Amino acid sequence: MAGLLVVRVHLDWTGPGHYDADRALPCRCCDTPTKMRDGQGTACHKSCAEDEIARELLGSGRARIADERVPNPAQLAAG
Repeated sequence: MAGLLVVRVHLDWTGPGHYDADRALPCRCCDTPTKMRDGQGTACHKSCAEDEIARELLGSGRARIADERVPNPAQLAAG
């Protein structure tokens, strides 16, 4: 049975370190200028960072689901 795996990420970038009022730089993901900065100080839109993290989580989630070595929760309860 095929299932749907949905990942939503919402980052809190309200801190002053996530905004550089003095200059816009190309976003590391989409190359569009932004004054936003990620946790390492690299130029990045918040939405781009959220999408990037969601894709990483989705990929690792799919890999775990497809991996037969990861036990099904129902099997653990019956075990």
